[in-house]
Amino acid sequence: MPLCKYCGQSLWDNYINALGANWHPEHFFCAGCGRPLLDAEFQVVDGKPYHEACYLGQQAPRCAYCGQPISGTYQKNDGRSYHSECYREHVAPRCAYCTQPISGAYQKHDERSYHSECYRDHVASRCVYCHKPLVSEYMVDGWGDAYCPEHQEQYPRCSFCSRLIPPQQQTRGWNAYGVTRCGFCHAHSIEVIEQAQPLFQECKRWIASQGFRFNQLPLRLELHDRATLMKMLQGRSINHPLGVTLSSRQMRDGNLYDSRIEGVAVLQGMPPTLFAGVVLHELGHVWLTVHQIEQLPPWAEEGFCQLLSYRYYNSLNTTEARYHAERLESASDPIYGEGFRKMRARVDKLGFERFVELLQTTRRLPPG
Repeated sequence: MPLCKYCGQSLWDNYINALGANWHPEHFFCAGCGRPLLDAEFQVVDGKPYHEACYLGQQAPRCAYCGQPISGTYQKNDGRSYHSECYREHVAPRCAYCTQPISGAYQKHDERSYHSECYRDHVASRCVYCHKPLVSEYMVDGWGDAYCPEHQEQYPRCSFCSRLIPPQQQTRGWNAYGVTRCGFCHAHSIEVIEQAQPLFQECKRWIASQGFRFNQLPLRLELHDRATLMKMLQGRSINHPLGVTLSSRQMRDGNLYDSRIEGVAVLQGMPPTLFAGVVLHELGHVWLTVHQIEQLPPWAEEGFCQLLSYRYYNSLNTTEARYHAERLESASDPIYGEGFRKMRARVDKLGFERFVELLQTTRRLPPG
């Protein structure tokens, strides 16, 4: 025979089975007010039963927003409890785009919260190539353009600026002259000598303003494709030449008796800023030869010529010029990259004018 958990006496007729035990009806009472729990509905706290009203008045959590007791489901946030409606309307973060409350997963951007859909459709950066929203990992090139990672394997890179070249930019001539060109570089490229001459004259004026003289040597400019430049380099191990110094040699009885500098040849199809930087690099070689500075190690000669291009880029202060200047700064090649950094350090120590003066008068590399 069952026993009442409260009094321990036998239960003969009607009794209550609750909380894992049996009770006389008059002995199953509310822990809050002490009156019997005759209602079918009650709340349990720490194993003790409460009338619904007693629970709400004594034990129920209070909404941190309105201060009223909470029954049923509710929201927890930062250790505080809220009615679901109070939380939704007054506490929950709101989408910075549509201003509606946010529940569930959401996106954070610039310290603002967004519904995932609002962020994707209206806020997220777009791939510069396919225009899809960039909502997870993405790539950013040296120009600040963001794009989907998969495009790195899908599209070729521009030989001049390293931008990717999507199919819509692969128009007629995009891969001429032994190079690949993006839409920007192709649209602004120096294709013919008539385009190149004004910029060539500008380069000569600029280098003259830096104190370089060529003893009134007439210099010509030629444009060639990469294959022709490779032949003109006469076997020198340069994989992707952009320019070369033009010279002629006269032989007598198998011996060299006269050598003359005639100008520079540069790669056809380059954009103007890079074109000018390459011309100035080659004019650096011309200046060294004219002044018979011929004993520099390769890293010093190429580093000095790179320095001229670098100074020109910095004088322009444009996005394109800054990009090409940064490429020179970060180049890994032991001659063109490390050579540039070594020569720049020497120039920074002595000053550019003093460095050039010593180089010209001694025909030797100034000490570092």
